[in-house]
Amino acid sequence: MSKSKKKAKVQKKQSRLSGKKIGIGVAAVAVVAIAAGAVVYWQQNRKVEEKLSYNPADYVTIGEYKGVQVSLEVTDEDLQDEIDNVREDNASYQELTGTTQTGQTIRASFEGYVDGKKMDDTCGEDYVELGSGDWLDGFEDNLTGVNTGDSVVFTIPVPDGTYGDPSLDGKNVEFHVTVLYICGEEILPEYSDAFVKKLTKNKYKTTADYNEYLKKKLHKENEDQKAEYAWSDVLETCEADKYPDSLLEACKEEVLQGYYDMASVYGCSKEEIFPMFGYDNEEAFVNSDLTSLAQDTAKEYLAAQAIAQKENISYTKEELQEYIKEQYEDMTDEYDSPEAYAKARGGYLERQMLLEQVKNWIADHAKYSG
Repeated sequence: MSKSKKKAKVQKKQSRLSGKKIGIGVAAVAVVAIAAGAVVYWQQNRKVEEKLSYNPADYVTIGEYKGVQVSLEVTDEDLQDEIDNVREDNASYQELTGTTQTGQTIRASFEGYVDGKKMDDTCGEDYVELGSGDWLDGFEDNLTGVNTGDSVVFTIPVPDGTYGDPSLDGKNVEFHVTVLYICGEEILPEYSDAFVKKLTKNKYKTTADYNEYLKKKLHKENEDQKAEYAWSDVLETCEADKYPDSLLEACKEEVLQGYYDMASVYGCSKEEIFPMFGYDNEEAFVNSDLTSLAQDTAKEYLAAQAIAQKENISYTKEELQEYIKEQYEDMTDEYDSPEAYAKARGGYLERQMLLEQVKNWIADHAKYSG
């Protein structure tokens, strides 16, 4: 089985992905600012028992954030990018014969059995990149050095939490796999009426009709993401050239924790996760990119803190508890309860919570076009 089902979870935990640089949950802020030597609560009737050891306004300059202009228009470039993605998703490959090697992508069909019983969730046909680590440990290795057209049988263990099915998780699965072909050069389909009709099973008969559908789909996505777009525009107007030491250290820990969380989601070790994103090891990541990613995250914290301070934006303890429960749904493999999750990641969750409040405030006061 591919780990794609588990990988989907990690997208909820990532808020920054740029090349090999990954930041985790860039976040909001705690709820209390310290100004002029005194504790200042955002709202006395909504305060939570958290406070900062610094005044965010001393570290970040806030630009225009009220009534920010956000375009939701779907441009011709947006449409073309989506068309390119559709073609890429439906690409085929030259079907080569030979003996499989690490680094090749192959097409394989497979069935999995537990105690002689075929398990539907382990059956299918898919592309497998040999050496990628995307599949269960041992799966790709057993398909390396196999002649096209040949079948192999092997047994590998399924780690707990992989499928979310007790009849599979923790079991040894016997796989029967046939290597269909080795993938050669990618062949992109022509974007034509015939392609559209086949793709949509005749729901759309022309590229013009399908383009209209894609425009509506993209516009809906823009609507759904308008808070993120507005916040991104606001961040571009903010500047920070220094950071509180305590905040920067917390951000470094959060960025690293983001990678550790991904290792858990991907079913690999902490040592294995960094090479998956282009680093030799964790030390190489720390030395090259950790500080800059932590500064980006800290800037976002500071901006949210400063705006929350200006506009009396906060949240209640009840809202925080509900938020923690929602976030815990994606962390059940790592923590035994929402309380355990909150104890381990409390500061991060509080910052995330306030960031959501600030984003929503910015979105509510933004001006949209398109």
